[in-house]
Amino acid sequence: MQVERARELGLCYGIRRALDMIYTATARYGTLQTLGPLAHNRTLLRELQAQGVMQVDAPEDLAGPTVVVSAHGIAPDTMSLLRDRGFTILDTTCPNVTRVQHIAARMAREGLTIVIFGDSRHSEVRGVLGWTGGRGVATLDASAVTDLCATCKTGGVGIVSQTTQRLEDYTSFVQHACAATLAECREIRIVNTLCDATWHRQKAAAELSRTVDVMVVIGGRNSANTQRLAETCAESVETHLVETVDELDSSLLQGKARIGLTAGASTPDSSIEEVEARILQL
Repeated sequence: MQVERARELGLCYGIRRALDMIYTATARYGTLQTLGPLAHNRTLLRELQAQGVMQVDAPEDLAGPTVVVSAHGIAPDTMSLLRDRGFTILDTTCPNVTRVQHIAARMAREGLTIVIFGDSRHSEVRGVLGWTGGRGVATLDASAVTDLCATCKTGGVGIVSQTTQRLEDYTSFVQHACAATLAECREIRIVNTLCDATWHRQKAAAELSRTVDVMVVIGGRNSANTQRLAETCAESVETHLVETVDELDSSLLQGKARIGLTAGASTPDSSIEEVEARILQL
């Protein structure tokens, strides 16, 4: 049996940056509270909890004095609320997410209605919506953009993407959205806001998946970028998504000589090492 890792996998720059900031802050402040999960990975969150970093889901439940804004970012009114309450704020928003926020805010100020290609339930998307000043909508369905035609007649549409979506899916969405609205809209402005690290991980996983007998994707089941990795691999080969090493079973690998390994952008190095070791053991 041979196990081969994708050439790019695991923690991205944004998450590593956030972790460095948090570990520095815990040395200074002691225990910390994060507003929502830092990232969508249970193993990573357990490791943070062991360091005294606790998750709080709603601003009203925060006790302070130091609050961590997660890598997914938050809406500006939520940030103002934290400041008004006197918290010391550690903002670990990923620079790629910050870029999307500012692009959406600028286009909204210019009179465009903002369409975010993304999961409306995802914390990153909810945060970006907050930067649109009420002029935004989040959807994965291009046909929903046709409902904005009335707005397009007096303004236009600006389209951005959740950073962790797939390039192929975003391209298809934009094509269908333009076809549905171009005749009605004065302007359609499209910005590629996909994360380079996410795209490179998807590309590396796709390349590896075409050369192996099975792919194992490590990461949180509620992690958007991990789900996109699994979808990408599944287009070429049998693929299994596992959150922890305990989910591995010999039946998943039976008869497989070459096993490919990739991991989501919020998957800690320890998880990758453990899964690889268990595969070789099985």
